Amino acid sequence: MASDLLNVGTQSVLTAQRQLNTTGHNISNVNTEGYSRQSVIQGTNDPRMFGGSTYGMGVHVENVRRSWDQFAVNELNLSSTNNANKTDTQDNLDMLSSMLSSVASKKIPENLNEWFDAVKTMADTPNDLGARKVVLEKAKIFSDTLNDFHETVRLQSDVTNKKLDMGIERVNQLALEIRDIHRLMMRTPGPHNDLMDQHEKLVTELSEYTKVTVTPRKNAEGFNVHIGNGHTLVSGTEASQLKMIDGYPDVHQRRLAMVEGNGIKAIKSDDMDGKIGALLEMRDKHIPQLQDEMGRLATGFSYKINQLQSQGLDLNGKIGKDVFTDVNSELVAKSRVFAAPDSQADVAVYIEDISAIKGGEYSLRYDGDQYSVTTPKGEQMSLNIDRSDSSFVLDGMKVQIGEGLAAGERVLLRPTRSGAAIIKMETNDAKAIAAQSYEASTTFAQGNAKFKIREAGDVKEFEVTVQPADEKHDKPWLKITDNKGNLLSDKYSYPLDKDNPKIEISVPKSHPLHKNGDATVFELSEGALMNDKFTANLVPSEGGNGNLRKMQKIQTDKMMDGKSSTLIDVYHNLNTEVGLKSSTANRLASVARLEHEAAQERVASISGVNLDEEAANMMKFQQAYMASSRVMQAANDTFNTILQLR
Repeated sequence: MASDLLNVGTQSVLTAQRQLNTTGHNISNVNTEGYSRQSVIQGTNDPRMFGGSTYGMGVHVENVRRSWDQFAVNELNLSSTNNANKTDTQDNLDMLSSMLSSVASKKIPENLNEWFDAVKTMADTPNDLGARKVVLEKAKIFSDTLNDFHETVRLQSDVTNKKLDMGIERVNQLALEIRDIHRLMMRTPGPHNDLMDQHEKLVTELSEYTKVTVTPRKNAEGFNVHIGNGHTLVSGTEASQLKMIDGYPDVHQRRLAMVEGNGIKAIKSDDMDGKIGALLEMRDKHIPQLQDEMGRLATGFSYKINQLQSQGLDLNGKIGKDVFTDVNSELVAKSRVFAAPDSQADVAVYIEDISAIKGGEYSLRYDGDQYSVTTPKGEQMSLNIDRSDSSFVLDGMKVQIGEGLAAGERVLLRPTRSGAAIIKMETNDAKAIAAQSYEASTTFAQGNAKFKIREAGDVKEFEVTVQPADEKHDKPWLKITDNKGNLLSDKYSYPLDKDNPKIEISVPKSHPLHKNGDATVFELSEGALMNDKFTANLVPSEGGNGNLRKMQKIQTDKMMDGKSSTLIDVYHNLNTEVGLKSSTANRLASVARLEHEAAQERVASISGVNLDEEAANMMKFQQAYMASSRVMQAANDTFNTILQLR
């Protein structure tokens, strides 16, 4: 019996000691991040039968249990992902809103208004070279401001890419650390309480970068850790790696990929969430919006000013040339298209209607039989390509397809993305400003045809009238007369040939105005109605300012957004929209922060160490230890008494 009593006392002492050790472990780690409280689970030993009765045989330790709840931990991870995403989105949008509200950005509308003021001053003295120089100086300041803003935004995109690289590097480090913990678990038996704490701490940190799902593997082989919508980052004792690879078709817009063994598989980035999701949204959505809208402002302004220049006469009596970069030059038109490096496609995007131009990115695809396009809003539509010139018109842009796309190929169309970067001054000659309009006030046109002088020759004053078919002409034709009504030409049918829309008219040699035979060249597009009349006056006029008045009207003309917004409205609308997004992001971030704090408190209430409770346990188990020691002492005394009886 003394032996049984000694065993009972020994096991009781060992159990109390383990209770004390575990309690001390809890107290020691009260400030350890990610630590979960542990408790010793005791069990009664199997009783022994003796003399028809059962006698207890003491206590044993069944296991050391970790205070933990799967649902609370999952909720914490989800809230960590959402909180990190919303907080970073808030910071990003606040930065963009501040950028638009900064002194440098406010100069965009200020400089534009200063240019209009300079034009107004020049209209009073259109021949004054000093006033003309001021107009060009203000134009350069405005274009430089747009260039600087675009560069600032582009640099922010570079910063975002660097942050992405750093975030992905940390995700890969976490994947390796989680893999190493799985390997330790495989090598050592037991419940792995402290290893599980480390594991969950790493998973919680990983969930800040992306959405995380953890599932246990069979046969206690660790866990599978998935990111996004099911991309396996860690599978038991093996880890994959995230990597940024060249984008398709735009190689500069890098995309996410998963490195698995020797293979690389591109993955969708839409479902990543967390910090990485916020950075991708910043790079692929918010920053391009600023570039698109500022590009739309720059494109609209330069397009309209250049158009008016071509409708007037400069101080030398010549047709006005471009003041700003030609938005429809072949080089600029092709720069709006992004194709894969090995693509043979030859596609160009020209601006047709500035009021219909939209920002954003279009995706043009060819399936081997038909072309289709996906708009910035995600709407997909099949296209009817004009077979005569392999083109189509959409949202104010004309897309010209020279060399077609290969079957299955896709290219990106960004009509305004680089508009603020490419606007440059094309002249510094003050005489080049076309102040005088060559279209006389007698023009009467009810159709929507565009009348444009290409070159000014000997014929300075003439009139073009669209005439119906008659006995001499089997089709509608153009009657071209001089200012006295003398017929200059009646040989051109209307509409004009698309391949050669230019008309050259010259003064006959017998005419008293004939000088050197230089021809005046003009174009008249489709859309004119019968009897529409277009009058041109190319005689230089002292003080002529008709074209300057048209330029002034651009300040208040609603020429953008379907003719519902002015140029400056584009800037203010962008500023307002980004400000609203920033305000919404602030509210969402506050809600996400509260949800995250609540999830942390729930986990802490389950897994956290309470020092008051642990102090009480320490006293309780200390008393149990002392009492168990007395049991061992009693067993020893009994044993000695038995020995003395011998």
